[in-house]
Amino acid sequence: MTKQKITPILIIAFITGCAGVFGVGSPYSKKEHDLRVGNIPSSLHPEWKEADRCTKCHMIWSWKYGYYRGWDRHGFISDYSESSPFGYKDPYGLDVPANKFIDYYYTDWWDGPWLEAHNSPEPAMHFGGYSRVNDGTAKAEDFEEPVIVVDQSGQGDTRTIQEAVDKAQPGTTVFVRAGTYKESVILKTGICLWGENAHTTIINPDFTNSAIIAANNCDISGFTLTGTGMNYKDYTFSSGVHALDCDSTLVIRGNIFDSNAVFGVLVESSRAGGTPANPQERYINFDDALKNIEYTGYPNPRIIGNTFYVIGERAVFSIHAAPEIANNVFIGNVKTLGMTQHSRPFIHHNVFYRNNVTINMNRSMPVISHNIMLNNYWGQRIVEGALPFVHDNITWDSPYYKEFTEDGNFIPYHPHPGQGEREVDPKFVDPDAGNFSFAGNSPLASGSYGIVNSPGIQQPPVVVCKRSYAEEFNNRNNKSDTIVAAIKKQKELIRNLKVSYTIDYKSFMDVEYDKLGDQKSVNISKEPVSGMTYVVPLFIMSEGKRRKTYTSELFSSARSLSDSGTVVYDGEKLQVLSGRFKQYCTSFDDPYNTGEKIFRENTGGIYLDYDQYLNGSIGPMGTFFYGYLTLFGGKVFEKRENVDGHECVVIVYPNIGSDQEYKFYLDPELGFCPRRLEHYFERELYRKIDGYSYKSYNDIHVPVSATITDYAVKKPHIGKVVGSCSVKVNSISVNGD
Repeated sequence: MTKQKITPILIIAFITGCAGVFGVGSPYSKKEHDLRVGNIPSSLHPEWKEADRCTKCHMIWSWKYGYYRGWDRHGFISDYSESSPFGYKDPYGLDVPANKFIDYYYTDWWDGPWLEAHNSPEPAMHFGGYSRVNDGTAKAEDFEEPVIVVDQSGQGDTRTIQEAVDKAQPGTTVFVRAGTYKESVILKTGICLWGENAHTTIINPDFTNSAIIAANNCDISGFTLTGTGMNYKDYTFSSGVHALDCDSTLVIRGNIFDSNAVFGVLVESSRAGGTPANPQERYINFDDALKNIEYTGYPNPRIIGNTFYVIGERAVFSIHAAPEIANNVFIGNVKTLGMTQHSRPFIHHNVFYRNNVTINMNRSMPVISHNIMLNNYWGQRIVEGALPFVHDNITWDSPYYKEFTEDGNFIPYHPHPGQGEREVDPKFVDPDAGNFSFAGNSPLASGSYGIVNSPGIQQPPVVVCKRSYAEEFNNRNNKSDTIVAAIKKQKELIRNLKVSYTIDYKSFMDVEYDKLGDQKSVNISKEPVSGMTYVVPLFIMSEGKRRKTYTSELFSSARSLSDSGTVVYDGEKLQVLSGRFKQYCTSFDDPYNTGEKIFRENTGGIYLDYDQYLNGSIGPMGTFFYGYLTLFGGKVFEKRENVDGHECVVIVYPNIGSDQEYKFYLDPELGFCPRRLEHYFERELYRKIDGYSYKSYNDIHVPVSATITDYAVKKPHIGKVVGSCSVKVNSISVNGD
């Protein structure tokens, strides 16, 4: 991969990227600076009083784990601070700072010796190596002394688990009888922590801390671990098991991780120089977000034979870590396996069922083999900076991809090495009942996939899949699925498309920027202060490929610019054959085919394509309005609303909180094509797309005009129009008509 050294840069995310801005130096007071870099005091910032929980969680996550603010490019994630924007400023205007996402994704950010140190696609597997399998039948007397029995009724040696751990010496088994223990357990080296039965022996710290803080040479087995997530009183995260600097002598097995709001298991390394004990001191400054953080090692505990059920953020999250994750069942989680900061987990022989994201690979190099993916929604995702080995997995009704398009379709990755995904139905006996054994007619009955059931190998506890948090989170239901199916059917009718169109954009927002590139102050003018006319005499789209020629005239108060060029997209990679953005397409080696995202994030002339209007995702860099719906689903309202004389179904995509919301007004008479789309930011109307008119070709409905209106969302300008954009189709041909 071609590398660039990072110089002091500004990064500005507009509608597709979120409001993250980083740089060197700060023009702010200490209070303002502390807010921006995440040094959060114990009391709530005044700016956050109205923020929803999702916003708060996103912000703390970004600061604590080194993601740039608004790491999710689906749109702005508000922080209710002065750094959030007054309104949308089109990046094609000439009076805005340069967008440097190109530096974010294609630099030596993830380079280092970790690549050379982890180059085998088939490392050794370690299913065993612990004491007897915990099947819920053992009694305290089955263990050799020393044994300390925990019993809430007083019939044991202690009433609390922590008291028993404090008394225990290395080599001691702490046997915990059934009951719900409202505590956080801090282990010490050499303890076997054994729950009597995973279904009835429960540790619930009630969000005060992690359920178990692990240590080396420990065996954690036979518990339901729940009641962890984010503590909104002091803005701290907790997990079912927190494994800091733990090596392979820590085994986490035979447990049920149930309804943990953020992490099931968090595996991380200490930072070089020591990980600050005070959580507030662990936040990563914005201007350090692109730097490699130095760590002390690669923790590699073994996570074997557990069941993870309805976890919110990451069932297992690895930070500069290399855990072995095997023989587990993951059911109904929103985010399942995640990794960052050069992690290299070994993920094998697991089953993933009815999750949203199964494996999210970010800035890491995992080995993923012999797993089964069934009925997952967002699937396996390779993000820039991920260099995985993916081989010998089974996928059925679950996507695996390196990117998704504006309409929510997936761009599959190329497995490495060899055959990474076999798309066959595994035919489990009854997955909703937690039975992931193969039926007699399964094509996998004689293969080495999924859960390994052999003597001495810990089996995951059986959990009935009564619900899927992924489906609830995305509002996946019969209503939304029916509408999404109709939308996709409409799009599939279009085989070839030729269009000539014109886009006119005007901005009325005159902006003064601070040193970090944020909107410091604005003035809303009656006359346009910048804008663009963009003419495409020919746009051709055929089977996922696009080609266009364009001319553009841009103006601002300071200068003007003319440009013309040709852009080609081959279904995976974007090429700028001519024009002022050609330079961005000549210097990047992309061996893992992460594709076009870099150009989507780059400003200028690249993504003003007709397919955005076709898919209801209009915006200079694409905004995924319609794609959200087809990718995730949404809440369908019973009551319909009239838009321009048409009765429309109303759907809301709400799963990033009420601070940011997308609202769809879809016309069932047109195959659920949009009549209006709305985006709310900090609970104010931020962007509206309406004024649609359509032309129909044999039940294919294509837009020939639409209008975008952008609004200010911060005082004292709330509700004022800050920009307008319109598209007009000059000529169009569908499927050769």
